[in-house]
Amino acid sequence: MTDEQQLWDSYSACWSADPGARPAALAAVAIDDVTYRDPGTEVGNRAELATYMQGFADAFPGHRFRIDEVLAHHDRSLARWTQVGAQGEPVGSGVSSARHHDGKLADITGFFLPAS
Repeated sequence: MTDEQQLWDSYSACWSADPGARPAALAAVAIDDVTYRDPGTEVGNRAELATYMQGFADAFPGHRFRIDEVLAHHDRSLARWTQVGAQGEPVGSGVSSARHHDGKLADITGFFLPAS
């Protein structure tokens, strides 16, 4: 497994992490002033991202993200992911891109793919 794959796997686990463990888990994979954006939001630091992740967890109990593929070069990466429901069923998919800094995610943009 590549370092980038491990980074994205650890990052994706933050979305469904226990709220008490999420800040430390997120600190291990993202810089403090990480930026994150998707069609519904834009945040500018880890604390705001952790809050947004909690909103996801509250809205989709038992859901998680599975990283299906990672492409990386020159401190940038692209991850293809699947949102998995509480029973293990795929419920959505997308891609996220990121700029890295010192081995952590620094600027993340997520895109949801249309249902097929």
